[in-house]
Amino acid sequence: MIAHPSADLAGQDTADVRAFFEQWAIYRKIVDLDYLHHGGAYAAVGRALSQIDRPFSFLDLGAGDADCTSRVLLGKPLASYQAVDLSETALQLARKHTAALGCSVRCTRGDFFDSVKAMRETFDVAFIGLSLHHLAAAGKRAFLPALRRIVSPGGRLIVYEPIRDPGESRDEVLARWWRHVESTWTALEPEELAKSKEHVFGNDYPEPLADYFELMESAGFPSAKVLYTDPQNLYAVIEADA
Repeated sequence: MIAHPSADLAGQDTADVRAFFEQWAIYRKIVDLDYLHHGGAYAAVGRALSQIDRPFSFLDLGAGDADCTSRVLLGKPLASYQAVDLSETALQLARKHTAALGCSVRCTRGDFFDSVKAMRETFDVAFIGLSLHHLAAAGKRAFLPALRRIVSPGGRLIVYEPIRDPGESRDEVLARWWRHVESTWTALEPEELAKSKEHVFGNDYPEPLADYFELMESAGFPSAKVLYTDPQNLYAVIEADA
């Protein structure tokens, strides 16, 4: 459930989130080892984007270093790419990773919630990867209608986020995640594991799939479907039509 920095609406300390991800080497190690199932998740994102047969604009919220996103966008009929993230360190890498996309690229440092509220342009695809869950349920409910406003008619929202089982509490899913991490994240040093746990337990607010669907529908996304779930049912990719 490690994720990119995001908005300070769930009671978390945004400065702490940003400080954690300035230690980018830990996050890259986790990604490169596929501990967060980036491989399966981004393969699903890529398949969804391959169904778009016309030039499309793409908004990447909580973009991080945009490495995985730029890989699935490469070769797609991309009209423009815009990234928003709190970490300037990550955005510097994002500018390098997206240089080959062959379209207009803009990378902006900022809180994704505030950035979306201030936006006036619309996008064909809005993507949030491992960031939305930094908002508690009330924050998600406040944010998604603002996001719906900037997704073009006929466009789509794609989210890649941690989930919890039906009836499972936040404490229960975090405990289940930690048991999985302790038994499988064996390539991390004890200090790296400790930092990961501190971040997740302090900042993560997963929702059951049904709750994500209800939140999206209430925000004006008429239909949603699951594109991917990991084997432990800890992460999912969801696509919602606008």
